[in-house]
Amino acid sequence: MSSYKTISSFGPSNINSNPLGYCLVNKLESLFDNGPSSTNLSGPYNKNCQAFMSTVCANKWYDFCETESNNTDTYYPNNIDTSCSPPTRSVGEILLYNTAARKYLTDVYGNCNLIQEPFDANVANSPIISYWSDPTKCMRIYEVDPLTIDNDEVMNKILEKPRIALDILVNIYYTARRKQTIDALKNTKLYELFQSQRFQNYLNSL
Repeated sequence: MSSYKTISSFGPSNINSNPLGYCLVNKLESLFDNGPSSTNLSGPYNKNCQAFMSTVCANKWYDFCETESNNTDTYYPNNIDTSCSPPTRSVGEILLYNTAARKYLTDVYGNCNLIQEPFDANVANSPIISYWSDPTKCMRIYEVDPLTIDNDEVMNKILEKPRIALDILVNIYYTARRKQTIDALKNTKLYELFQSQRFQNYLNSL
């Protein structure tokens, strides 16, 4: 057995090496905790934090996901998906959109590439984040599980304000229609939205 240590054994093991230590505080606090090298990683607004948080929250809706989803700051854009509309969302709405875009994605077509890189290149054991190289060149397919969607925290929050992820909702609707699985969604809150006059009027306007 080799006596050489892996590079990760030289990395820090304290809480500051965890991306949550960068993403759940404002930029100034993060800079105090993590140093000036974290300038481009600090706060919930940067691309790396948006990519990391949406992946974590798509896998499980933790309490910190709920807290961040209520962030009403509208100054910062969606840095990992510029293809979506409307262009102005709060930080919390951006988290919901990006989380939904990961959670319900089942297929991708087009000329976009999935970029994978460490959250923090200066930390040996930093987790890998991913985002699309050019979302405007992607044709993404979204689907939901009819048996669990009524208890899905992300979808329930989106249904309270459908404009947050209207393009994803439309995609889910047309995918279900195309695959003839729309009837499986009957008796769900999502199906109720799909049948609403307002949603149907929006489809007719496209």
